[in-house]
Amino acid sequence: MPDRRKMKIARLYEPCKVIMEEVPEPEISETQVLLKILCFGVCGSDMQIYHGKHKAIVMPVIMGHEMAAEIVKTGSAVKDYRVGERVTVEPQIMCGECYPCRTGRFNVCEKLKVMGVHVDGCNCEYYAVEEKHLHHVPSDMEPEKIALVEPLAVAVGCVGRSGRIPGGNVLVVGTGTIGNLVIQAARAAEAGKILAADINEERLIYAKECGADETFNTGMVGFETAVEQCFGVRKADVIIDCAAVPAVFKQILQAARPDSDIILTGNYKEPVEFEIPMLQRREINLIGHMMYVREDFETAIRLLYENRICISKTISQRYPFGRYPEALKFADENSEKVIKMMIHMDV
Repeated sequence: MPDRRKMKIARLYEPCKVIMEEVPEPEISETQVLLKILCFGVCGSDMQIYHGKHKAIVMPVIMGHEMAAEIVKTGSAVKDYRVGERVTVEPQIMCGECYPCRTGRFNVCEKLKVMGVHVDGCNCEYYAVEEKHLHHVPSDMEPEKIALVEPLAVAVGCVGRSGRIPGGNVLVVGTGTIGNLVIQAARAAEAGKILAADINEERLIYAKECGADETFNTGMVGFETAVEQCFGVRKADVIIDCAAVPAVFKQILQAARPDSDIILTGNYKEPVEFEIPMLQRREINLIGHMMYVREDFETAIRLLYENRICISKTISQRYPFGRYPEALKFADENSEKVIKMMIHMDV
């Protein structure tokens, strides 16, 4: 048997220590495809992993779950995909047996694992994936748009958690990657008026360019004041928390109107104390949100292909894969400047 060709990988050995290596490309089973990675995005959860702050991580690990790829080899049992086809990958690994899985809610599988977190991810030149995780994309879809499908699917899934967004007043708190995309997904879902909140002025500028009607700096204006100035007596029908900051959540709760929805999509790292009686008295619906279902991926592909998502204001930096450790260091030291960093394979 001939030796397998070598490929470059980026492996995280300990917090903030990523080493570029060469290893044999992966072998595939009959139900898998071998992907050539074209580019991948750096996610906020990647930075948590990078710092060793993600509770599910066991190092060493290869990070990455937002990818654009081309199929270079297929297993004998693969039926719906062909060599040369461009695809994106749904990185959830589900058991398929628990009640949520049986009802199509794979995102809340009781044994859920994620590529790049619980198993090695796509920070490599070639990647082996089961066919069931693939999504077709149009043949002329640009790689950066393909890599943005996964984070946009998170935003689409978030917006789908409330039926009040079409025609409604929406407050989006936190305008990093997911907040930026939530604004755009809410606009695509025909939200009435969108108010964006952040402490970072540069991100607020991007938020307005990407669909927010108004913005406010949380370090300068209080939530209740900003909400009333923007929406009037009706206030916000839906508040989407992408910030995941305990002190900010308490302000969100104070600003929430009776009979409104609060969607939690940011990744909280610590418990939050709040008044449950306030939720009861005001009949506020506190809604959890976790990733996406398969239909959200398909919606994200369509929105990106139809140019309904402004990627020029979402992708903030680009690096070649050979400089990936440098890129992570930049993202770590300049988080306020990063919305979505895209890593392209060396050419």
